[in-house]
Amino acid sequence: MKTRTLFAAMAAVLFLSTATPCFSKPFSRTAALLGASDSVLVKADDGRVLFSWKPDAPRVPASTLKVLTCLAAMKILGPDHRFATELYSDGKGTCALKGYGDPLLLSKVLREMAGILALKVPGCKTLVLDDGFFQNPVDIPGAGDSTNPYDAPVGALCANFNTVNFTRNPKTGELKSVDSKTPLVPFAKEIIREKRFPRGLVVLTHDCRETSLYAGHLFARFYEQAGGGAIRDIEAGKAGPGFSLVHTHSSPFNLTENVRLLLRYSNNFMTNQILLAMGAKRFGAPANLEKGVSALEEFARDEVGLKQLQIAEGSGLARENRITASEMMKVLDAFEPYMDLLKENHGVRYKTGTLKGVSGRVGYVRKPGKIPSRFVILVNTPRHSAQKILDSVLRELPPPGKAKGRS
Repeated sequence: MKTRTLFAAMAAVLFLSTATPCFSKPFSRTAALLGASDSVLVKADDGRVLFSWKPDAPRVPASTLKVLTCLAAMKILGPDHRFATELYSDGKGTCALKGYGDPLLLSKVLREMAGILALKVPGCKTLVLDDGFFQNPVDIPGAGDSTNPYDAPVGALCANFNTVNFTRNPKTGELKSVDSKTPLVPFAKEIIREKRFPRGLVVLTHDCRETSLYAGHLFARFYEQAGGGAIRDIEAGKAGPGFSLVHTHSSPFNLTENVRLLLRYSNNFMTNQILLAMGAKRFGAPANLEKGVSALEEFARDEVGLKQLQIAEGSGLARENRITASEMMKVLDAFEPYMDLLKENHGVRYKTGTLKGVSGRVGYVRKPGKIPSRFVILVNTPRHSAQKILDSVLRELPPPGKAKGRS
């Protein structure tokens, strides 16, 4: 009887020791949160590996990939790069608007350009829209055709991210712009009624012909308001022979400001606009996805030393994108001069990434009482949370001078 009792006691101890995680080692609580398809790498600023979990397995990065795209843009285009938009006239009543992919071609920018043209060339009756700097259409892998702004299509001449923000009078059905700086032009109202959008912020159209036309109709309204006169015809075309350059308008936002905004709001449209511009800078116009991806891959390989990277587009929308935690850590090492462009929360600078079944967090820790460090968390296990893992990493990070590595 005593033997049976002793055996049962030993079996209970053995069961508890195998079923209950041991939390005595550094980052053991974090390790208990990880699945087979997750990767984590945490390094001190001096290069010591504090914790690693499957760092060399390729993972879907989601929007954490934007950090690499922005780093490449800073090097290929330059932090002070400003996107241009050109104004032309043929001297016979026809003007032209030529775009070069400005991600922040906002209403206030169009209004300023229209005012310049109204002063220099009043009386334009026809407006030609030249969007030939981008190959049309450009299909971004992973992007859908929803009305959600994260699915906004790219193009060389796109106003306000190809979106409109409007309300509808429930009694009369009258449409009204929510943005006081952006009139709801008849062209936009027609599309809204045709597609029966209810209200709110929506992608106006995914048709690359209509995206440029929307920018043109806004420009024409501002031109008339500036005293240039009414533009009767708005059409797609080329600012070719017979046109003279009237004005080159530089964006009021340099690339650094673009990057800060796109990282803060994880803007897919802005990221891929910049990717295409990089491709055109490296391989010539017209810009297309293949050139943009090639420019990014070339930079990642030659400048950052990435060997396993797989890229389908620049924003992280595509599930075909792949990167390892080790290689993303190299990206963070190179991105450090620009880390202040990332969102900050209580001493942590970071970029998130989210797709269905995928989440990620990458960034830098500069918290009082915690060793200065950087982290890569790429979660590809459904129902696992990168944020929960990050919270655990932050709790287990040692103070300066007490860090011991673990892999």
